[in-house]
Order: sequence, then structure tokens, then C-alpha cells
Amino acid sequence: MITLFYAKGIFSNTTNFQGHAMQFGNYRQGPATAFVGVILSLLCSFSPAASAAESLYDNLQLTDLKGNSVDFNQHRGGLVLINFWATWCPPCVKEMPSLQRLQQQFDPDEFSVVLVNLGQTATTVNHFFEEQTFGFSLPVYLDSKGQAFTQLGIQGMPSSFLVDASGNRIETIVGAREWDHPDNVKAVRELISAPPEY
Repeated sequence: MITLFYAKGIFSNTTNFQGHAMQFGNYRQGPATAFVGVILSLLCSFSPAASAAESLYDNLQLTDLKGNSVDFNQHRGGLVLINFWATWCPPCVKEMPSLQRLQQQFDPDEFSVVLVNLGQTATTVNHFFEEQTFGFSLPVYLDSKGQAFTQLGIQGMPSSFLVDASGNRIETIVGAREWDHPDNVKAVRELISAPPEY
């Protein structure tokens, strides 16, 4: 059995907003952070979760940073790590460089890392990336209404879904990780080389 994903020494504190666990690790939450979390949690209560029988990709209604609609089915055919994040979430930001380093160790046709921002505008996200000092080239999409919280049953921030070539969720990872830790890289390689299950 493959164990995903190694997280020694990475964020463990959890704050709950109306039943939704928000991962903030060892960081302090300011009033604005708490307010945004509460608003997103309220949004979660207005739409039902997607049926498990539906394709994960079919339940994602996203745009790119230019406002164009995105067909997430373009990522079918390979192993995909979908990372759900927000600029106001310190652990989300802290793990970004390791997500980039993880992707750099794999052919994107076999394994790809994709980021989905929850509840923020393209202006906010673009401004965030303009201020960063680390090189970042991963695809970034927007779920500006934060609908994935309920549609996909997201339980905390950051959250990541590992998805197989057919769009089926293999694993849900809540909380930040050191994504390019050797144990995680090994786990991804084993999943890529494992025979498909029918």
C-alpha cells in the first residue's frame, strides 16, 4: 500500500468555522482572516455536495486568471494533484514552493500539479503572484464563488485531491505538506508505475 503524503513537522493546528476545518498551522489569524473563513463557511451551507458517482472534473466550474472558462477535463489521462488554496491562508502560501519543486521532478503528461484558488478574484490572485519572490509556473485556476467547498466536500485549507487518469479521487489530503519530500516523490512514482485497477 502506498502512503500519501508525508507531513513531518508541517502544520497541525485546526480552526473550525461552522463545522469546516480551516488549516492555519502555527500562524496567528487576524480579524480579516477569520472573517474570510466565516464567509466561505456560510457560502458552503447553501448548496448540496456533489454525488460521489459524478466525475470530479465535471463538478469543477473554473476560470483562468484572465477570466476564461476552463474545461478541467483537459487534465484527464494522467495523475493529477489538485491543490485548493487562498492567498489569506499562510500554510497554503508556505507550501507553494514545494508544490512547484514536486512538479519539476515529473513529466507533466504523467503527473501534474494544478492549483485552484477558492473565493478570490483574478485581480487579487494576480497581485499576490506579482509580489512573490519564488519562481512559479503551475497552472492556477479560480473558483471565485468558493463552490468547491460543498461540491467536493472540502474540509479545510489547504486541501489537495490526488486524482487518477480517469478523474477519480484517490486521496484527500487536508493541511499543508512538504510536497517534494523524498517519501512523497517516491509515492507519486509508485502510483505512476502501478497497473491501473479495473
